[in-house]
Amino acid sequence: MIRIFRTGAHAHRTPLSYPALAPLFNGQILEVNTPEQADLYVFAHILDIQNAPQAIAEDWRQRQRPIVLLSEEPFWDTLWGRQPLARHRLADSRWGRFPVHQLTHHSSAIFRFDRIPYYLLTNHRFANAYAAKFARNVRQTPAGWRRRFLKRRSDIAFLFERRDGAHHSIRWPEGDIAGLCHWRTQVAEACRRGRIERLGRSWQPGQPARSQLTDWHLDKLTLLDGRPRVIGAFENTHQPNYITEKLFDAFACGALPAYAAGPRHRVHDLGLPGASWLNLHGTSPARAAAVLDGLDWGDAAWLEATSEAYAAAQQQLAALLGTPGNWLQERQRLQAAVLTEFRSILDGASVWPDLSAA
Repeated sequence: MIRIFRTGAHAHRTPLSYPALAPLFNGQILEVNTPEQADLYVFAHILDIQNAPQAIAEDWRQRQRPIVLLSEEPFWDTLWGRQPLARHRLADSRWGRFPVHQLTHHSSAIFRFDRIPYYLLTNHRFANAYAAKFARNVRQTPAGWRRRFLKRRSDIAFLFERRDGAHHSIRWPEGDIAGLCHWRTQVAEACRRGRIERLGRSWQPGQPARSQLTDWHLDKLTLLDGRPRVIGAFENTHQPNYITEKLFDAFACGALPAYAAGPRHRVHDLGLPGASWLNLHGTSPARAAAVLDGLDWGDAAWLEATSEAYAAAQQQLAALLGTPGNWLQERQRLQAAVLTEFRSILDGASVWPDLSAA
C-alpha cells in the first residue's frame, strides 16, 4: 500500500482525484490525512507546491519523503511551471526550495495513452455521450453528411476561453510543446466570412462560467450538436500526448474539426482520414483564418471527398469509443502506469540528477 498526502487548490485534478478513476487504486494507494503519515506528498500544480502548508515543509525536513508533481495539464506545466521537459526539478515554496519529481505528459508514461487519451477517462460522461452520439452518426451516409453540412445554421463555431497575450505562445521545440491559447484566440478573431459564432463567457459577457454548470460537457454538446459546419477544436497547448475532448466533441456534434497537430502529435495515431478534419498546424493566425474563411462548401468535388472521409472517420470513432473493452484496457494501462511511477520513485529507481546549479 502506497500512502500519499494530497493537497493544494488543484488537488481535484489528478488521476487519483476523479470518482471515475479512484476505484482503480483501491487497495493500492491510500490517501492519508497528515504529511507525517505519507510515503509521498502529491501535488497537481506548481503553484500548490509554492503555497504548500508548513506541515509538509517540516515533515520533509525530518523524513525527506519524495515530493511529486502529478500534473495532467501541459498548460500549467508551461505557463507556470516553466520546466515541462524535466523529470526532476527544484521548486520554490514559502518554506524554501524542494526537490520535485515531475510526472507530466512529457516526463511520464502515465499520460501516454494506447488508444483512448487520458482526459476522456476522467469522467464517465465522455464514454456515455460518445457511445450515443457516434452510434447515431454512423447511420449517416456520405450523401447525408453533404446535405447536413449545407443546411447548417453557422459556418464555424469557437467555444474556448479567449486568452490574449503573447506570453501564451511559449515554446519548447525540443519537446514539440507550444502554447496555443493566444494563437487560437487570434484565429477566432480573424475569421470574417460567413456565419461565425464565438461562444462562451469570455466572448459573450454575462454568460455563466462553464465550470459552474452542472454538466458543462452535456451543455456543450447540446449547444453545438448539428449547428456549425466547422468547430474550432484547438487545444490550449500543443504537446504530442495531449488530446482532450475537443476533437471528439466536434466529430460527435457532426462538425468538421479544426485542429492543430504537428507530425509527431499522437492525434495521427487515431488513424482518422486526413480529409475528415482540418489541420492548421504551423500556420499564422491570419493564414489559419484565411483557410477557414476559404472553405468552399459549394465546391461539389471537395464536399464529396470531405463527406466520404468524414463518414469513414465516424465509423472509426464509433468503433473506438463505443467498445467498452477499449475503455477498460486504457483504464488498466493508466492504473499500471501510476503504480509503476510511484513505486519507481519510492524504490529510488528514479535517479535524481545533480541540480546544485539550478
